[in-house]
Amino acid sequence: MDDHEDAIKDRFRTYSGELNLLLWIVWKPIGFDVPLTEYESYVPTIWRLLEERAGTDAIEAELARISSESMGIEATTNLDAAEAAGRWWYWRFDYPEELAGPGK
Repeated sequence: MDDHEDAIKDRFRTYSGELNLLLWIVWKPIGFDVPLTEYESYVPTIWRLLEERAGTDAIEAELARISSESMGIEATTNLDAAEAAGRWWYWRFDYPEELAGPGK
């Protein structure tokens, strides 16, 4: 495994919990009162889409597919979650350092 692959895996290990929490807060296809780990198994799929810059439509479609096929539910929050995930990815990984200001 090369350094680039190690860095990619380290990034996932370090930050995937944030994406899991975001899905738990925003997506909620099965409602409230679910364990924090309820959507953990879907994080790698959504992460991959974000990493590939798949776009909001593709992420929304994948969340809709997951909620429909895996949960038997037509979630109404797929778009909200897809947009939130895209914003999170941008601010976490893509925001230009030169715009972050002094001391960042």
